[in-house]
Order: sequence, then structure tokens, then C-alpha cells
Amino acid sequence: MGTRAVLGGESEDQAAEAFIAASRKMIDPETEFERELQIFGDDLVVAIQCFYVWLTVHAAARKNRNVYDLLNRDAGFWNLAVGSIQANSLIALGRIFDTHRQSHNVKRLLKLAELNIAIFSKVALRKRKNKQSANAHEWIDNYMRNVHVPTASDFKRLWSFVDARRKVYGSCYKQLRDRVYAHKERTDITGFVAKTNTRELGRLLSDLQKLHNVLWDLLQNGRKPRLSPLRHSAGHRIKRDTRKFLKLLVGSSISR
Repeated sequence: MGTRAVLGGESEDQAAEAFIAASRKMIDPETEFERELQIFGDDLVVAIQCFYVWLTVHAAARKNRNVYDLLNRDAGFWNLAVGSIQANSLIALGRIFDTHRQSHNVKRLLKLAELNIAIFSKVALRKRKNKQSANAHEWIDNYMRNVHVPTASDFKRLWSFVDARRKVYGSCYKQLRDRVYAHKERTDITGFVAKTNTRELGRLLSDLQKLHNVLWDLLQNGRKPRLSPLRHSAGHRIKRDTRKFLKLLVGSSISR
């Protein structure tokens, strides 16, 4: 992982570390990491749900004439509603990849973990498990034998994973978020829109879900961080719920 751009003689990494160090004076690292992981998860849920609602509505309109007619009958409302949902997805995604030193973002989350490896020690995990389970004393010793404490190699893989996804986000979605949804710049966005790809964006969101799952499992269960494929797409539940809602509106089944 290379050093980030230098601003005012201080690299982004140095700025992030300084901010995290200042934060630690106010709150212990484990609590801070748990809070940052929760915020990451909350932003991710918003991004995933909004993206898949938008995607499912458009897909249903293409495949089902009744849905198409419903949307056209009240086009002003549906354009506003679906457009706002799409915008909210990109705004939430932007918060995840934000690089401002005082913002909550995935870089800050991973840096907190890397700088405070004691959060994931066997001693810290045993303490958490004892708090969570009244009968932990009956099974904790056997459980701890298979606990993984993260290494520098683990974090190197996680950073590479995040940096690769940041490049995907920066290829066009960041420009859309910054120039249209966040600041409403008067600029030609045709080139950025042409680069958007719903499958690519879906994969990006699923990858971020994998990252969240891995970090949660590492903290709560001491499992080695393996970024394995998800059993279902990140948005499979909200797609199902959106189809059910549309079915109620039009009175007919909605194709997948």
C-alpha cells in the first residue's frame, strides 16, 4: 500500500493516524472501532437498499406492462422517488469512500484496526465472549484454540482489497456523486454516465458487504479474514421486498 498524496507536508495516511490518535484520547480503541464498523455497516445498508430498489423498479418496468403503465401514470412522482433513491445510494457510497480526515469512512475503519491490533488479541476476544455469554466458562477454552489473531499480511490483503474497490468507485461513481448529487455542478456528465455499469456497481456493493462481514467476524469471533463470495447478492432481500410492493400496487406477479 503506497503513501497517499502529500498536502501541506503531511500525507493523508499521517493525517488519518494523527486524527485517530487524538480520538483515542477521548474513547478507547475497541469502542471506537465498534462504532466505526457500525457506521460503515449503516452506510452500506443504505447504499445497498437504495441501489437495489432503483434497479428492481427499472427491471420490473421493462418486463411488466402493468408496472410500466403505473410508473407512467404518475411519472412526476415516480421520477422524483426513484431518482432520490438512486441519489441516496451514491451519496451513502461516497461517505464510505470519503477521504476527509474527520469523516467516518472505510479508510479510517481499517486504519483503526491496523493501529490497534490488540483489539483482536485472544485476551480481548475472551473478555468480549465472557461478557456476551453467561456460560462462556464452559466452552471458552476450546473455542479460543481456533482463534486467529490478524497479521500484517492480513491487513495488506485487506488494504489491497479496499484500494481496488476505491479505484472502481473513483472511475465514474465519485464524479457523479460529487458533481451531480452532492454539489450540483454545471458540467457535462455524459462521459461519467456512459461509464456506469449496474453489474459493476452491484459487485462493488457486494464486495463492501464481504469486507464488513469479515471485519465483524474478526472482531466478534476471531476468524481469519477471508473475502469469500457471498451466498446471495447483497441486495437479494430488498429486491424481493420491492417486487412484493410493486405486485401489491399492480395486482400481478413481478418477474425476477
